[in-house]
Amino acid sequence: MITMERKKRPGPKATSCLTCKRRHKKCDKRLPVCERCRNGGLKCLGYDYSSDNRISVFPVESAKDNNSRSEHLEVGPQRERSEGPVSPGGPIEGVVTTTSASELLNLPGEFPNVEMGPQYLQGSLGKTAITGCAHPPAQTHTMFRALNGFSIRPFPLHQAARRQTQGDQDALLCNTQPTFQLMDRPMSTLRKLAGLYTEFPYSADPLRDLLGNRNLDEYILTQYDKLMGQWYFKTVDNHKRFQQWLFLRLQSSLTSFVRWIALINLGIFEAVLTGDASQRRFHNVWIGHIQNFLKRELSCSSTSSEIRDRRHDWLYVSLLKVMVDQTSYVYRTVRDVTPVFLELVFSNPILWPNHSEFTQVSLLNVLSSGSHELAYFVLMDCTCAMAFGLPQHVEYDTTVYSRISSPSHQWAHGTPTEFHAALADINACRDNTSTGRDWREIEHSLLTWQSQPGEYTFTESWMTIAWYAVQESWRLALLIYLYMAVCDVSSDDPRIQLYVKQLLQVVGTLKKQEASGAEISFLLQYLMAGICARNEAHRKVVRDVLAETREPKFWFLRGSDFVPVLDHLWHGAAVDGRPVKWCDYTRSREAMLPVVV
Repeated sequence: MITMERKKRPGPKATSCLTCKRRHKKCDKRLPVCERCRNGGLKCLGYDYSSDNRISVFPVESAKDNNSRSEHLEVGPQRERSEGPVSPGGPIEGVVTTTSASELLNLPGEFPNVEMGPQYLQGSLGKTAITGCAHPPAQTHTMFRALNGFSIRPFPLHQAARRQTQGDQDALLCNTQPTFQLMDRPMSTLRKLAGLYTEFPYSADPLRDLLGNRNLDEYILTQYDKLMGQWYFKTVDNHKRFQQWLFLRLQSSLTSFVRWIALINLGIFEAVLTGDASQRRFHNVWIGHIQNFLKRELSCSSTSSEIRDRRHDWLYVSLLKVMVDQTSYVYRTVRDVTPVFLELVFSNPILWPNHSEFTQVSLLNVLSSGSHELAYFVLMDCTCAMAFGLPQHVEYDTTVYSRISSPSHQWAHGTPTEFHAALADINACRDNTSTGRDWREIEHSLLTWQSQPGEYTFTESWMTIAWYAVQESWRLALLIYLYMAVCDVSSDDPRIQLYVKQLLQVVGTLKKQEASGAEISFLLQYLMAGICARNEAHRKVVRDVLAETREPKFWFLRGSDFVPVLDHLWHGAAVDGRPVKWCDYTRSREAMLPVVV
């Protein structure tokens, strides 16, 4: 059993560097490294071990399995106030994070061929556990010790000096500029962090120096610019607006959380877009680390602006788990962050127009507000409710109070704002909520919808035609969903069969862009077509497309996870092309894709 008691060390504090102390030599106590170590060609291990808040090392009983290790890294800052819960699962209070060494060090596909890898770290740690309390610098050093195994090239483990002049820090920051310029190939974001750490060999807080580097913002903007190149649609003004939003967000942040989250986000998207599933568990571990830091900050923040910023960060990081988590847990993830979403919306008067219903969230105002994490929550909430056949977590007001702007989520995910509002209405109507619109009103708006020519100015002319096709695919899919889920119409209805045929024809005209790899999220469309498809040709088209989507990419959910659901439906209630109803689909979903609620 690991305790949190600090080990008492009698006697005065040592002042020698750790290297001289171990060699029983007299140390000249120079900073950042002693002269004796430098002249002798030895690595000076620094002076941090003798600080008041040094980390205590306690022996841990070896595991019964000789092939396993039992190291645990538990590092947390000493604070006057008590810490809140530190993870969604609720481990012991007072500890910021509890992560096994195997989770940090033994993840598949993460270690390059380096001389100093996880075996070095495990050898240096031995059968010990690092526990106790330390200030943030000690915590960041522990993280970077774990990250050392993920570097691009071998490098020594440096101990931080207690002091460093401003001139030395400026020189280190200037020396990092070539690193950002060279690191333009996709790779694990955590490898990038570890590689950049080598530029701060004697920093008192390398993570803060790295994330506070003025060159890092330019690097992040460049990488996000490349990510936007994966968008299927690009408007003339949206690219610039998104860059301005991101730049202001990076510059206005008083902490390094935004940059940290931005780098992790880039790493996740790099892995997802390239189909590299080996990084998933690794990213999940680091999302948990960031969540623990944010929970600590939320419990200690004193101003309303700090609390608001941390809530935005918490919401975004939690939704990032959707990209790396199993589909069965996505619905619960959205549920868990619903209180944070409501706190952010209720605290922003701009999102509450005059004459709005205060028991509902103005969906269109949120989608066009420019807050990407709030918009992403709404998109996930509505999509999960439809795909899983479960209620939405929030009641939405879909009334149009003002002209809708051009939010970036439309182009990243291919989700027209007006049709996503219709999806929220159908979900509410399906569940018989008191605030739901009448289904006839929804049907009329879908049947009479007309595209607005020249509504958006795209960078290429073909995008205008493609955007109309996307809108039409949403209209047809929502009509099928309305008749099936709300009106209880069976799949053999002539209207539904006509819409299925037209829907597959429309989405078939939109091809993946080979140059950029850009594609559109068609989960709703293919799922509705698959539920109602009666002939094998249509079913094969749906199955082939969904089976290829093994990573969520811009689809919100993995399409491949719904293939077993449709197979169960096609070989069960819908065998030989028999008509089915919405309840048949929900039974197949419950059987093949159980959802944790």
